[in-house]
Amino acid sequence: MLKKLIQTTLAVVALSSALPANAAIILASDFTGTSGDPTNVSWTESGVSVTNTLTPQTTSLTSIQLFDNFDNVFAVDYNIHNEGTWFVDILLSTSSFVDNIKLDSFSLDASIYNNRGQLQNVQRDFSLSLDIFEGASSFFSSAVDVFNGDNNKSGFTPVKAIEFDMSNLVLHGGTDYVFRLTAFGNGGGNNAGFDNLVLTGTATNSSLLSVPAPGSLAILMTSLAILIFRKRK
Repeated sequence: MLKKLIQTTLAVVALSSALPANAAIILASDFTGTSGDPTNVSWTESGVSVTNTLTPQTTSLTSIQLFDNFDNVFAVDYNIHNEGTWFVDILLSTSSFVDNIKLDSFSLDASIYNNRGQLQNVQRDFSLSLDIFEGASSFFSSAVDVFNGDNNKSGFTPVKAIEFDMSNLVLHGGTDYVFRLTAFGNGGGNNAGFDNLVLTGTATNSSLLSVPAPGSLAILMTSLAILIFRKRK
């Protein structure tokens, strides 16, 4: 009976290690409660820690403000056409308890606003870039056209879901990184912002014993029940 139990347990553990790991949320925020205050950002963190202050800056490193008529979005009061480009840095530190974090994707909802801080009702040109730095070195850079060109037609939706593919990137444990978002564009005037930011990935730690996933535990319990049933027969 004991021999069979050991064999079954080993089989379940082997099966568990063979199953692919699912990407989980590493970092996320819906910016609820921000309301014009960049020092009041709340985060969901897993294997990382970030500052709760996100200060948008111009390219000359001058701090700029958020619109204060929103309490659940990071909307920057700075016209990217008439006044220029702005960026914001997310200062991220990975936990020393993880070996590395294999990233999956970085997503957010990008949006544009008029100079009164209301969502635009006509399309304006807007691009968003993401750069990741380790120290002074950038190892990821990508830009996306959120809205390409100006369009004064009605029926425009000023919010768009954006995703950056990070499937080949790895963050190392106990290391500091900077995730820099930059907003820019050409054409008619408008302001820009974002919401519902989510970074996904899989953290690993080879120094800790792996704990079977719930599905593996269910298989183990089923196997034990079968063995007990057969023994009683």
